[in-house]
Amino acid sequence: MLINDEVQRQVLPVLARTTVAPPVEVQQRAGTQLQLNPGQQVKAEIIANLPNNLYLARVAGELFKLEIPLNVQPGETLEMTFVSADPKVTFNVLRPEVGSSVSLSSLGKWLASVVNEAPSLPLLQGTLLENPLQGAPLLSERLKEALAQGGLFYEAHLAQWAAGGRPLAEVLKEPQGKLSRRLRGGDEGDNGTAGPGIADNRTLPFIKEQLHLLNGGVLAWRGEAWPGQEMNLAVTVREESGEREVESNLEVTLPRLGRVAATLRLTAEGVKLELVCDQAGSAGILKGGAAELREALLARGLSLNRMVARDAETAE
Repeated sequence: MLINDEVQRQVLPVLARTTVAPPVEVQQRAGTQLQLNPGQQVKAEIIANLPNNLYLARVAGELFKLEIPLNVQPGETLEMTFVSADPKVTFNVLRPEVGSSVSLSSLGKWLASVVNEAPSLPLLQGTLLENPLQGAPLLSERLKEALAQGGLFYEAHLAQWAAGGRPLAEVLKEPQGKLSRRLRGGDEGDNGTAGPGIADNRTLPFIKEQLHLLNGGVLAWRGEAWPGQEMNLAVTVREESGEREVESNLEVTLPRLGRVAATLRLTAEGVKLELVCDQAGSAGILKGGAAELREALLARGLSLNRMVARDAETAE
């Protein structure tokens, strides 16, 4: 979302304060600032749906991850009662009475219109290498740059810049940053491209993808590893019983191996890898490289705990 240069310095400290963090940290930090009394009623504006039946909501100017026993949508406002801040911030949600309606804020209506009407990002989001001989290290570095500078984390990067943690030059490389007046000369107008006081229309595809990311928790990228070599990647972060797991799903169709679908799970204990090949015999080739893969991961401080490779029509 584009923030005009004239108001960045005023807005960015707010963004920095409300950056999403792990749930317990958000609740503890916000709880010290709420200064609410038990039994006091507050309004909660639903910002986004999150995985595992959680919602991102703004309450009294602070962001919370809340588990709400209702089916609500971004933009809706709920009446809640503050219960306690010890040991964690707790609210009771007041269920709407029969026949009553939950109000939809103007921001919520606008976000709904973005999801329904804004164009999507281009199907192919870029090419990482000029040719495959440039090697895996450069491929991984450019993929990291593509994910980080693709525009989905622009506001978080602005907050980091405001806190002194990220150079402005890096932020301006992102699609929204390239629209900044710092790069356009400073005084030229927006030529009718600005939205209704909320965002530049040219950023709407990125806002749409940001909403999908918040809702589904899946970071997706589709492009070319090198010209003619398409690659699909989806990354999901899960937290269960205090343990974090990063799952990456990669699909490529290679000249010798055919289509390969790889699922990689990274935990504190190490790496688990599953490979499914459409072409008969490809799984055997991949298994032959297991020792080399294990050594490469160990060189980077990772342990390959399990590797499974199979052809799609055969048993594991």
